[in-house]
Amino acid sequence: MRKFISEILLVITTLIWGLSFVWQNLASKLLGSFSVVGFRALIASILLLVIVKLFPTLYKSQEAKIKIQTFKNQNIVLSFVCGLTLFLGMYIQQAGVAYTSASKAGFISVMYICIVPIIGLFLGHKIDRNFLWGLILSIIGLYLLSIKEDFTLEYGDFLILLSTFLFAAHILIIGYSATRVNSMYLSIGQLITVAIFSLTFAFFTEGFVLSDIVSILKELLALGLLSSGIAYTLQIIAQRNVPANTASLILSLEAVFATLGAIFILGESLSIREITGMLILFIGILVSQIKKRDN
Repeated sequence: MRKFISEILLVITTLIWGLSFVWQNLASKLLGSFSVVGFRALIASILLLVIVKLFPTLYKSQEAKIKIQTFKNQNIVLSFVCGLTLFLGMYIQQAGVAYTSASKAGFISVMYICIVPIIGLFLGHKIDRNFLWGLILSIIGLYLLSIKEDFTLEYGDFLILLSTFLFAAHILIIGYSATRVNSMYLSIGQLITVAIFSLTFAFFTEGFVLSDIVSILKELLALGLLSSGIAYTLQIIAQRNVPANTASLILSLEAVFATLGAIFILGESLSIREITGMLILFIGILVSQIKKRDN
């Protein structure tokens, strides 16, 4: 039951992240990448600190499953590593979104469904047959969903692809850290790290224009409160009970929600090919969840 609830939390996370490509696309028109990432992380950090203050029992309920300290200052170190990886991934992705479409960025970003299992193999993780079939179907679906016939790996696409490797690493690091560090502590720690790095770089390289910030305040609040604050916390909580491989496949639904958001908010159109891709992707996710009882 816990695993099922955790998988639902990952679906909610994916929905929020899919819509975030729309918000990122709008925000990138006025603010630099460091500024967008920095302000969304700052807003998210404040939100979670307020939640912890108002609901201390919620914080205590997310205590680490593994109580043993593997090394000195484990909580701080793991939070920092998660935050540094997330900062690099978010910044590079935000920079890439400014040079490509929301739906295309959605596809390239979820290529971590290929990268996570491959990295996991080198770490001793196992992949069963159903997962492989689901993975293949998901890749086919994602290709049909977002890649056009004239697809070329342009500058923006390259940046999104580069960020994908960082998000794949982040998923695996979270999978390791979520059982060793309080989930709320880990989420707050990584977001504070992202905020400090991003706003420092933004101050020296981009500067802040108050009128620009105010004009896209809704997008920044959506990114900060929902995408960074709530979604990343749900990811950490969920990955306490869901393997990294399974988590990466569920999170690949981000491409579907990104495309739907692009259609209804940005006015992008959806072809028969893309609809077919969405269906195949969904089937792939379902197939990947058919596992042996001992898995």
